[in-house]
Amino acid sequence: MQGWLGDFKRRAKRGERLVLLTAVIVAVSVFSAYASEGETDNVCITCHRELDGEFQAPALEWPNSAHAKVGVMCQDCHGGDPADAEKAMTTKGYKPRPPRQEIAKLCAKCHADPLRMRQYNLRTDQFDLYSGSVHGKKMAEHDIESATCVDCHGKHEIRKIDDPLASVNRANVVKTCGKCHSDKAVMEKRKIPYNQAELYKGSVHGQAYFQRHDPGVPTCVNCHSNHGIQKPQQMATRFVCAECHIEQADAYKKSRHWVAAQDTGKPLCIDCHSNHGILRPTSDKFTTRGYINCEACHQKNSAQMETATGLFSAITGAKAELDKAENAMKGMEQWSGSGFETTQLKSNLAKARKMYTGMRTTAHSLNMAAVKADGDAVKQVSSSVTSEVERMMKELRTRKIGLAVTWIVAILFSIAVWQRARYCKRD
Repeated sequence: MQGWLGDFKRRAKRGERLVLLTAVIVAVSVFSAYASEGETDNVCITCHRELDGEFQAPALEWPNSAHAKVGVMCQDCHGGDPADAEKAMTTKGYKPRPPRQEIAKLCAKCHADPLRMRQYNLRTDQFDLYSGSVHGKKMAEHDIESATCVDCHGKHEIRKIDDPLASVNRANVVKTCGKCHSDKAVMEKRKIPYNQAELYKGSVHGQAYFQRHDPGVPTCVNCHSNHGIQKPQQMATRFVCAECHIEQADAYKKSRHWVAAQDTGKPLCIDCHSNHGILRPTSDKFTTRGYINCEACHQKNSAQMETATGLFSAITGAKAELDKAENAMKGMEQWSGSGFETTQLKSNLAKARKMYTGMRTTAHSLNMAAVKADGDAVKQVSSSVTSEVERMMKELRTRKIGLAVTWIVAILFSIAVWQRARYCKRD
């Protein structure tokens, strides 16, 4: 009895597994057929694949998009019926090409919906930011040349921002902004410079971006934002440098320049360093003429220029001592095997370099006493390094002279012994 019952249970279990396996196979087959049928039924894709040029592009670009990967289909943006070839473009609010002034609202149908965006961990305030931006405001004023979503993100091949091929990816964003902002006709119509991208390429930021691919260097969106771009005259835009250059900004806020900027709006960072064409600053800014140098705002013999001249002298004097120490150390390092321990000297030299960098930062405060004190400290450390290297080099020369004398004496002694040996042999 027990044997029969056990055999029955084993057969029942095998039957359950067989039924489950059959159900899985059927489900997969139905899903595959449904998916295949869904793709086949989308007449938008099948039809546009058979066309040429710009009409074929949507069918080729959309499959590579982030939208395709999450199931956003043609009808979600264009309307129409993708399951009926005859009515595809005549029903359900079909729009072959949404008007430019309606594109942002169209994108916002999904991108401003918290329930939809939550599953992708995306922000839902882009439309609000865009509406308050210079681009959005111009579009609201019926300037249809103003940038909208598709100008930056693309139309059908919209990729995620971390995709290297995305037009808004960090590696491509300068080129994307430059499409409009390097267009002379478009920019001149609005009395906006059209050389910002070109200036950026030659700047310290642009060189780091294009040549070294530095991930920390700012691009257009770091300074101007992306969706909520404001006019460059805004204080937040003009002082955006402070977000990266924190120490310089802290020093600047202690200066008379910062006090003046609260009343007149200048001078701020861009008034001394420019905006898109920023070059690495030198001490010559304090004393030479130039449209963003001190003399651009201050009279040559004024008290302000006396401060500028003092800053110039302190910084250049410290730099001269630092250069002297570094050159001395380089000369020392050329002598290999000298037997001198230079670890502490290198540490002191690194300390002097750091102090010099801090001194240039302090100069933003226009505090002559603080800058001069920093400069004196740089000079003292640099001078001590130079003196120690010179002492070592003097000792090394003494050693070399002693070694040379020793060799000469040894050679003369060898010659004398040799001559004496010859004389004894002849006798």
